[in-house]
Amino acid sequence: MKIVSLGQQLISTIIDKILITILFVIIAFLFCAGVPGAELGHFVSQLGIEYKEIESEKTIHERNAEVNEWLKENGYSQMMSDDQEYEHYKTMKDVYDKYVWILVVVNLIYYLLCELFFKASMGKRILKCKVRKTDGNEIDKKDVFTRTGILGALLLLAVALQMTMNINGYITTIIFFAILDFTVFTKQCSLVDKYSDTIVEKVS
Repeated sequence: MKIVSLGQQLISTIIDKILITILFVIIAFLFCAGVPGAELGHFVSQLGIEYKEIESEKTIHERNAEVNEWLKENGYSQMMSDDQEYEHYKTMKDVYDKYVWILVVVNLIYYLLCELFFKASMGKRILKCKVRKTDGNEIDKKDVFTRTGILGALLLLAVALQMTMNINGYITTIIFFAILDFTVFTKQCSLVDKYSDTIVEKVS
């Protein structure tokens, strides 16, 4: 059994993430409301912003007071409404949450289907690698669903950390991969491999 090197695992992961991103964009367009791409653009623009609870009406009122003062000083007659601003903020927050969950589901479906049909993700398959049990046998449906379940649990953990620790999407992604792959550097297997008794090997 020839275990895949760290470099090969990294390349296969990059390939998988590119394919997942393409699938995510396609599915995101199917689920977007209003102008195609507008919601997706908002989601991407919000990735670098700290995740936080919907602002209180008091906070919105205070900010609108400053905005309205600026509008008045610059000759604008239309003023900002607290209710309009609150609903706008809530809608944008809901959009962000929706696309986070779409991204989670796309990841799970991608790995589930790939491993069910090919015994490996597309990235691993392109590099001629395959997921096997640690005893050398082929993985079965139970193994695939176990691996997908573990991945799902780690994704949910990442989402929970983002919400509770008030961190942005980029830091959440880094934390997720740190948790998922830190054992790759010590035991040449991810947490998914470790807890599903599987290993990624090079197919001769």
